[in-house]
Amino acid sequence: MSRRFRPTDAFVDESIRGQRYLMGCVLIEARHLTATRAAIGALPTRGRRLHFNNEVDAQKRVLLASIVELPVQAFVVVCHRRHGITEFVAREACLAALVSEVQSQRVDRLVLESRQDDREDARIISKLRQPEPPLVFEHRTARREAMLGIADGITWAAGAGTNWQALIKPLVQRVIELRP
Repeated sequence: MSRRFRPTDAFVDESIRGQRYLMGCVLIEARHLTATRAAIGALPTRGRRLHFNNEVDAQKRVLLASIVELPVQAFVVVCHRRHGITEFVAREACLAALVSEVQSQRVDRLVLESRQDDREDARIISKLRQPEPPLVFEHRTARREAMLGIADGITWAAGAGTNWQALIKPLVQRVIELRP
């Protein structure tokens, strides 16, 4: 009998590809966090942290093959921006869908990659999250939180086209398409 996946933590990164704003969310159970962080730290990267824009295609394939072996699941939120939909509107729409999804899975903790100004995210999440189940959130840099490297890879591949999407398909449980 297999044990049901019950994620406790979610890690989020974003990517902008043309008229698409993407947010990738990696879900993990707390019991796997330490070992998974160590596995990420052992991956061969070009920089001090896992960041897909810094890697060549052959290395991206190696990294994604390693990531799909980790005890995580993921989902991706894609906001298709049309005329008049700014990056800020798209980000808010993605955050709304993301918060709803993690709360529906009863995730306890949400970690977003820090940007230059995280106050707007905090305002949006505080406004959107439901009182139950409880959800705490924080912003961290990828240098301080290795799990954000997985979110970066998932989001990068989700936006890079069907060949790359096929490599992450074993992990991606759902793609949420938004057209505000």
